[in-house]
Amino acid sequence: MVARDAFGLRLREATALADRGELHAAIARLDALLHERPHAAVLRQLLARCHLRAGERDAAVAVAAHPALFADREVLSAVVADFAAAGAWQERARLLETVARHDPGDYEAALALAASLHALGCPSAALHWATQAAALRPAEPMPRAIAATALIDRGDVEAGLAAYRALPAAQDDAEHAARHLVLMHYDPALGADAMSACIRDFARRFLPQPDARAPRARTAGQRLRIGWASPRPGDGPVATFLSGLLRAFDREHHEHLLVDLAGTDTRAARAMLREGDTWVDASGLDDAALLARLRALQLDVLVDLAGHSTANRLRVLARRVAPLQLAWLDWFDTTGAAAIDVFVGDPWLTPPDVAAGFSETVAQLPSGRFCYTPPWYAIDVDRVGGGAVVFASFNRLAKLNDHVLDAWARILHGCAGSRLVLRARHLGEAATRAHVASRFAARGIGAARLELGGSLAYRELLEAYRGVDVALDPFPFSGCTTSCDALWMGCPVVTLAGRSYVGRQGASLMHRLDAADWIAADVDGYVARAVRAAAEVEALRAARGTLRRRVLAKLCDARTQADEFARLVQEQWQRVAARNRFGDP
Repeated sequence: MVARDAFGLRLREATALADRGELHAAIARLDALLHERPHAAVLRQLLARCHLRAGERDAAVAVAAHPALFADREVLSAVVADFAAAGAWQERARLLETVARHDPGDYEAALALAASLHALGCPSAALHWATQAAALRPAEPMPRAIAATALIDRGDVEAGLAAYRALPAAQDDAEHAARHLVLMHYDPALGADAMSACIRDFARRFLPQPDARAPRARTAGQRLRIGWASPRPGDGPVATFLSGLLRAFDREHHEHLLVDLAGTDTRAARAMLREGDTWVDASGLDDAALLARLRALQLDVLVDLAGHSTANRLRVLARRVAPLQLAWLDWFDTTGAAAIDVFVGDPWLTPPDVAAGFSETVAQLPSGRFCYTPPWYAIDVDRVGGGAVVFASFNRLAKLNDHVLDAWARILHGCAGSRLVLRARHLGEAATRAHVASRFAARGIGAARLELGGSLAYRELLEAYRGVDVALDPFPFSGCTTSCDALWMGCPVVTLAGRSYVGRQGASLMHRLDAADWIAADVDGYVARAVRAAAEVEALRAARGTLRRRVLAKLCDARTQADEFARLVQEQWQRVAARNRFGDP
């Protein structure tokens, strides 16, 4: 009894030290107690938590990865949650892997590990553990969904899409069906009409019908209130294409509210949010609360920047939060939602035959749908080094279907000494690099002609283009931001014009640059243009500065695009006002 009381006293003292933030003193006390009782799961939990608070993540894993902890599922779950709360995602995955290997029959551990590895950008490892979880519980859809997505993420597009379509819940469950709307754009066999039909069917089944929303009364000279809503205000296309537009947008007749749907607290997000007149934090709200919050803003116009993409809130916007609602930027097809009135396109991305598949009115920006915002810091455009031509693609691996690799292998075979540089997030995983290399090897392209690497910081990524001569655009999902970056760094982009919106992004950029000779109508033409580039590589290297100046003039004219966007908004607003018999003051 005395020994037990003494142990309890020492444990309370250690806990008090931890509560006061004296973490290393607490760790020393807990280490001594653990030496006496190595199988005490709660004690291991406390010690691991202290190591995490002290930033000692490896030590936390060493303490937690013990069979004594695995035997207590409640404590183990709490420890895994502690790693997540500390943002120790890599270490959390290591702990889960230890648990899963300790008991190969543990379905929950295998599934959690697969999901964790998928989130960390390790598709090959995620595929392994998802397959193991699926074997343990064949009727469960989640392991199969992770496996299907992992296949797509590492470039096995056709196999991954087939696996996803085979999921029992792929079409009947709203979450799985929404995910499929994104994934199907990578499908080389799916045409634009079929895509449009799938999206419209999803909207019919899963999106609510809109409520009436009459325009607010406005006094003479009062500005139109425009809300720009995004779950990713500082990331990807929003950061690249919205900031320049907003800086140039008319403030005399328009008031701009940036609506952050996800509470993104990054430097880039904060910089983006400062571009508006007002920042609105609408994160963490359920559908009903978000609807009330957005309607309380009394917006005249809502520009949805997400569509059906990840973390969207289209179910709320489908109820209608503003009299005029536009879709623009980070979605690449119709939304199918009755409450989205206008899709903002351009003459090359949404020509009449493409626009016919949209449920929205398609309004064109004559100079182009996007205005590229180049980096504020200076990066030399000149080519570094010489030698044979170097091709590159810095697009995600999900765009590299078998047809794309077939074409790229033909290009490399046709250009003696040429090399191909690929950079993508998932190439940070060694197993995925080996898998991609094996796909090229099956096409007769050895590893010596490939440079495969993971993602880089943006400045480093741009610098990497200085060792590249020609960028190869994938198909049918062509690049946009990646193509703009390549062009800015003086690298022409060989592109294949497709039938769908996502298949025409490269073509739109080339037309705007008066560079139609870089657009191919079919795969043979695509290969021929790339091979021809190899024969002209010295001329291309000499013209890199000229290409950047063309990009600056044609793709970075924020003033022209802002004026066109303002006219588009005003024209569409007048139509709304007329329909409601509401004269603009």
